[in-house]
Amino acid sequence: MRKLQCYLFILLPILAFSQAPEIPKIDFKSNAEEVHRYVELFGLKDADALVVRLAYSILPHIEPESDYIVYFNNGKVRRYRINESAQPMASPKIKRIRVQKKKSSEYWAFLNLCVSEGKFNIDQSQLATLGEKANSWKKAISSGQTYTFGLYQGENYTEYKSFLPSMFTDEEYPGYEDKRKLIYVMEGFKTLTED
Repeated sequence: MRKLQCYLFILLPILAFSQAPEIPKIDFKSNAEEVHRYVELFGLKDADALVVRLAYSILPHIEPESDYIVYFNNGKVRRYRINESAQPMASPKIKRIRVQKKKSSEYWAFLNLCVSEGKFNIDQSQLATLGEKANSWKKAISSGQTYTFGLYQGENYTEYKSFLPSMFTDEEYPGYEDKRKLIYVMEGFKTLTED
């Protein structure tokens, strides 16, 4: 009996603190009729895994490289990079990037921080607004980047796009708060993916 108590005394704290993180509840903006395509594309066994997508593009509709972070309810994190070709018939190149176990807690901490602080609650209509002052900038910034951010889980998804949001984050521009949120989220995840 004493041995059992010793085992329980030692094992219970270990088991209590070693539970894997779970994907927090996210308020998605849309849902589709089927599970998102990344489940099949990455060969995921868990259709409820959360996929975070980061892409920066210069040319319209061409995102040469996209980074993906995949969160699983068992506490694991995976990363992928897709290189798209400008050729319409060429298939994308998918590369899986290893996430060190000790760094996965940073991924979870940032995801939980974004959810708890409402950083994913962005108004897409405000991201597209530049205001009258920005009209004079249109020619000068024609080669700027478009930021694309997506969250996908099961049949639910949220996608945001904004052209050069960092240029219009001053309080004088409409939608500056939503642009700041988008930059915060994308730069935070991007920092995690830098090795």
